[in-house]
Amino acid sequence: METNVVHARSAQTPSDDPVRFSVTVLPFVLRLRWSPRLVIDREDITRVGSAMVASGGSALPLLVEVSALQEVTWEARTAVLSYTHPARIAIVGSDAVDLVLTAFAVRSSSETRFFTDRDEAVLWLLQ
Repeated sequence: METNVVHARSAQTPSDDPVRFSVTVLPFVLRLRWSPRLVIDREDITRVGSAMVASGGSALPLLVEVSALQEVTWEARTAVLSYTHPARIAIVGSDAVDLVLTAFAVRSSSETRFFTDRDEAVLWLLQ
């Protein structure tokens, strides 16, 4: 059962462009799903933070799903590293490139791990 779904587009892109990310409150987990082939920048991170607060689930464990990311800018990495989430964060990617592009997040002050299997990630989040 999904509730409180928030979708966001970039302010610089036309409204017919695909959604950049969605934040969804699931039972016991907050899910952030990034659209494939993105360059994630500081503005994206700011919008994600706002969407997480608006969802009402910002204290839940966070499941971050990425696929075929192109880049995470230095400014976005800095913003992620300055954020402290109150619960565990599991990043689920599809391959080694996703792992490399999100490896910086494991250094955050929040307990964070990378997975290639969504079910394993959710089990770890709920421990």
